[in-house]
Amino acid sequence: MKKIILAAALLVSVCSLNAKPFTTTTITANDPSQRPRTIPQPAVDAYNAMFPGATTVKWARKGENVYQVTFILNGKKDTARYASDGTYLGK
Repeated sequence: MKKIILAAALLVSVCSLNAKPFTTTTITANDPSQRPRTIPQPAVDAYNAMFPGATTVKWARKGENVYQVTFILNGKKDTARYASDGTYLGK
């Protein structure tokens, strides 16, 4: 039993050392000067066209060529996902 627990602990340790950390890039403004270059302009343009008047915008990269924006519109918090070419991917 001790060998099984030791083997499991060793496996978890080795796997966690080789794990690639997930990183997100978050911004808090629509202003292009405040937006990192990692958020493509077509995605921002598509968002601005779909949700005019939204406030408290936060962008985050959620994978390769997938960007999620969190915002408040009409007093409700909402999210939307876009591809780097500006294609709306849903919530």
